[in-house]
Amino acid sequence: MQTIKMYIFLLALTSTVSLGAQEAESPKTAWTLEQCIEYARVNNIALKRQKLNADYAKNRYEQSKLELLPSLNASSNYNMTSGKAPDPNSFQLFDVTIQTSNYSISSSVPVFQGLTIRNTIKKNESDWKAAIEDAQKVENDIALAITSYYAQVLFNKELLAAAKLQLETVNQQVERTERLVQAGTLAEGSLLEIKSIAAREALNVTQLENSLRLSLIDLALALNLESVEQFDVVSPTLPDFTGMELAEGSLVLDYALDNLPQIKAAEYRTESSIKDLQIAKGYLLPSLSVGAGWSTFVTKHKKLQDFDFGESFKDNGSQYVGFNLYIPIFNGLSTRTSVKNAKIGVLNSQLALEQERLTLRKEIQQASADADAAFRQYLAAQSAVDSYRESFRYTEKRYNVGMVNVVDYNVAKSEYMKAEADFLQAKYTYFLRLKILDFYQGKPIVL
Repeated sequence: MQTIKMYIFLLALTSTVSLGAQEAESPKTAWTLEQCIEYARVNNIALKRQKLNADYAKNRYEQSKLELLPSLNASSNYNMTSGKAPDPNSFQLFDVTIQTSNYSISSSVPVFQGLTIRNTIKKNESDWKAAIEDAQKVENDIALAITSYYAQVLFNKELLAAAKLQLETVNQQVERTERLVQAGTLAEGSLLEIKSIAAREALNVTQLENSLRLSLIDLALALNLESVEQFDVVSPTLPDFTGMELAEGSLVLDYALDNLPQIKAAEYRTESSIKDLQIAKGYLLPSLSVGAGWSTFVTKHKKLQDFDFGESFKDNGSQYVGFNLYIPIFNGLSTRTSVKNAKIGVLNSQLALEQERLTLRKEIQQASADADAAFRQYLAAQSAVDSYRESFRYTEKRYNVGMVNVVDYNVAKSEYMKAEADFLQAKYTYFLRLKILDFYQGKPIVL
């Protein structure tokens, strides 16, 4: 019986250790660029707030349309008065308590308000559309920011992979040198020198691992992830950029000026400011409205005989229909000042629109120039890394046969590593520049 219990205990212990090992070695969740961008669109706080602003602007627009409808209001009040009052028969004063109730219902319809209501509707519609475009602008900026963070992670991944490969190569040289030293072919100093190179390469790998971890944390924080421990990204195979042609800057600019949200938002704000001016001018004109209503009152005190609430309510009822004409004559010139300020607002919004166009033009020209420069840098770095790779291979062969010392070997290896790092930097810089140009052309940011 004791033996069976011991087997059960060992089995449970083994299972616990196995599960713990599985949890410790659970694979990280790898995200694609598209998943990162979509998650940021759903969870980014700045974008959520901008969308709330758009919802608020929509509510104002919907409410302004309802201002064209007739208004309908009802009211009622009750008063109790106590005091002296004369008797109509004896003309003597007596104490009396009078109860009075008033009831009314009224409606008003705007006939002409200087077109202020209709222009307010159009203004609020433009403000709503501008808020929608502002939200789209924030969404685009988020996509570009996430792409930049993602590209940095990919760059660090490739740089780390290259460093690990170099460390493996150096460790192989350490093993080979140990055998040669043991055989008496090389001096012990050569082994110490190659070990120092291996130690430096191991340190470089550690530093690059830290850089990769920090870039993953930066991306995870940009996504507002609660946990970053198991976060990772998919490393796609980037295409060969050599044969790619850049889009013409003029074509990119034409599309951007017609479609990018920051330009549309500025155009809608210009339309809104024009409606502001028309609204201000509308207050210089007379306004006319039609009103109708019904009211009644009921009065009760103890001197009244045979008081009937229903009869009193009915007998005291009255109706009215009327017109209300308002003609502005002099209001301290406040309306005319509002018109002047509205004209300034139109000019300001037009200048803001022109500024947005100039800013976008500069951004696209800069993006095109950066992409062209990045492409040239990519080609040059590709040629350089190919040359340094062959040079290092040749030096490594000579080192293996004892024709090159450790110092020359280390120099060739360092130059090759720097060339490879420069090439990776140029590749991902060009990749990011291409995505920026794609964004200005309305293309989705995908890998």
